[in-house]
Amino acid sequence: MAIISSRGQVTIPQDIREIMHIRRGCVIGFEPTRKGVLLVAMKVQPQDPYTEEEWQKIEKLSKSEGTVYNSAEEAKKHIANL
Repeated sequence: MAIISSRGQVTIPQDIREIMHIRRGCVIGFEPTRKGVLLVAMKVQPQDPYTEEEWQKIEKLSKSEGTVYNSAEEAKKHIANL
């Protein structure tokens, strides 16, 4: 048994955490059921910030030779003309 705090938090009893291998930082989900709420261990996979097409463009750019400017002024002129 546990009491919900004023912030809506509940402490999972230690023996349950040990049995279920729940540690600090674990991500769990909540599923409502007819009998109550089911806690479900979640496996979070980081989302890739780029699509496959974007990765291909990045790889192509990283392999290409860039333009070398001899001064900051040259670089600024190039940027202004873009």
